[in-house]
Amino acid sequence: MQYRICARFLPFRWSLVRNLLIAASVTTAIAVPPAFATASSCFSSSAASSNSTSSACSKMGDQPAAAEGSSAAGQFAYQAGSSSVAFVTTPDRECAKKLARSIIERKLAACVNIVPQIDSIYMWEGKITEDSEYLMMIKTLTSRIDDLTKFVRENHPYSVAEVISLPIQNGNPPYLDWIAQTVPKKVKSQD
Repeated sequence: MQYRICARFLPFRWSLVRNLLIAASVTTAIAVPPAFATASSCFSSSAASSNSTSSACSKMGDQPAAAEGSSAAGQFAYQAGSSSVAFVTTPDRECAKKLARSIIERKLAACVNIVPQIDSIYMWEGKITEDSEYLMMIKTLTSRIDDLTKFVRENHPYSVAEVISLPIQNGNPPYLDWIAQTVPKKVKSQD
């Protein structure tokens, strides 16, 4: 089992993270969606097509919900950094899918994206190593990162599993609300 964070792959990872953060900041610059971009229409132009697409649009919480912190206009009050995205690499697709499914079943995250076949070049035990890996992008509550990390360490085939996380500063309010509604908050122990 090898340590899978790699020095030569860090520039790609950081540029990926940078691009994700830039995309998130650009998409959040629009506080109120335009009138044509309602959740029920999902950008469809006719009532007939909105019926067929509304179920697909609502699967990730795009329908306005009367949640705590929301207003009548569909605005959600998101606390910057209360959600995070974690990155985990795996040696193959089957491992990534099994780990992702287990993470979702245990409600440690709301969503896991699997990016196939990334090239990792890193220093391990004094040698430069190259491997093809799969990257998991895991969206969860920041308060659950420690639980997620513990679960990955206990179930990952690598002796030193990569688990790094970044706080989500801003994003699509309904999506961020969906994460908060899907992942249970960590219960503080009564010590």
